[in-house]
Amino acid sequence: MIGGEIGNVTVTTTNNCNLPPEHWARRATDRIVSVGEDALPAIAEQARAFKGQVYHTVNFYIKEAIKEDRSRVVTLLRLADQHDLANSVEKL
Repeated sequence: MIGGEIGNVTVTTTNNCNLPPEHWARRATDRIVSVGEDALPAIAEQARAFKGQVYHTVNFYIKEAIKEDRSRVVTLLRLADQHDLANSVEKL
């Protein structure tokens, strides 16, 4: 028999939509920074402030990556002479 442990599992569902960048930024931030329950109040406050900064930074770069990927798709569509489709993607 093979055993294993998977740890904590988080499941998020949506109703006919995709998860926004903010969701993924929050998930990443929660994995990068945690505030200990037993932390001194001043340290916990600093950690929460840092966590907020990490969230905004991760969220910004996720959105930049989405824009870059979309730009790449538009470029590839134009190279394939699919200008109408490229224009549609560009409007998203």
